[in-house]
Amino acid sequence: MRYFKLLIILLLVTASVVSCKLKKEMTLDDFAKIENEVNLPNPEIDKQLVENAAKKYGYTYQQYKDMFDKVEKEPKLKEQLGEIRLKSHTTQNNRTDSLPYFQKIDGV
Repeated sequence: MRYFKLLIILLLVTASVVSCKLKKEMTLDDFAKIENEVNLPNPEIDKQLVENAAKKYGYTYQQYKDMFDKVEKEPKLKEQLGEIRLKSHTTQNNRTDSLPYFQKIDGV
């Protein structure tokens, strides 16, 4: 019985370590964030910059490069990426709280 408990504990520890080590799949939203930060037409131009940006979001350079290639090949993904960019761009441009010429003028 004692060995059985030890075996179960060892199995649970092993399973938790393995599951924590698995790499997560890159989402298109995360790819868009990294791409926006890097702002390069090809990730091979500056691998270090891309790697640093990818690490910031919990990914590797290779995961970013694989997603880059996947987006380049699939028109549907390219379309979805364009929609994400457009949404992000319009959200940034609609922020009037930080622009001084939209501030309320006293007495007007």
